[in-house]
Amino acid sequence: MRSSFFNCVLIILLGISLSSPVPTQAVMTSTNYYIYADTIDTGGVLSTSTSYTIQDTVGEAAGTAATSSTYIIHGGYQGAELGSLTMTLSASSVNLGTLTTGAVASGSSVVTISTDSNTGYTLSVGSASGSSLTGVSDGAVTAGVEEYGVAVAGTDRAFSTDQAVTPGLVLASFNAPVNNSQSTLTFKAAISGSSSAGAYNQTVTLAASANL
Repeated sequence: MRSSFFNCVLIILLGISLSSPVPTQAVMTSTNYYIYADTIDTGGVLSTSTSYTIQDTVGEAAGTAATSSTYIIHGGYQGAELGSLTMTLSASSVNLGTLTTGAVASGSSVVTISTDSNTGYTLSVGSASGSSLTGVSDGAVTAGVEEYGVAVAGTDRAFSTDQAVTPGLVLASFNAPVNNSQSTLTFKAAISGSSSAGAYNQTVTLAASANL
C-alpha cells in the first residue's frame, strides 16, 4: 500500500507590518535618538503610580484626527504617538504525519495578535512555497480525495470552512484595537488512491498588518 510513503510538513513564518501612518517630514535622528514627530507646547509630565502611567500635555489645543480614503492624520502631541502591533505563534511548524486514504490528517497553530490601532488588524497568508497536494475547492478536505487546505477558529476568523492556502488569503481581521486575540489555524490534508507518493512540504508566511 503506497500510503506509507506520504508525509506532509508545514513550516510557518511570521511577517508583521504596522501600516498606521507615520510622520516623515518632522523625523529627526542622531546616533542616540529618534524623534518621529514634534509639536509646540508649554509643558507636560509623565505621572506614575503602582498601577498606571499618565502622560499629560499643557498648552495644546485639542487634537483631532483628519481622515481621507488613504490617510489618517492625528493632530497634537498625544495623537502623534506611534502605534504597536505584535504577533506570536504557538507552533512554528506543523507536521501532518503519514497520510492514508482512510483519514484526514490535521495539525494546528494558534496565532495571537495585539494592536492598539484604532482600525484593528488583518491577518493573511503572505506567501506559500514548496510542494503541496491539490488545494481544496469545495470547502471541506475529505478522506479519500486529494485535498489540502486550512480552516480558522476564533472570534476574528474570516471563514470556518477549509480553504486552499494561497497568497493573499485573509485568515482573520478586526476593526478595533485587540489584546491577545487568538485565531487557531488548522491545516488539513488528504490523499486518494491515485495520489503521487512522496514527501510534501510547504513554507507559509503569515502577514499581520494594522488596518488603515
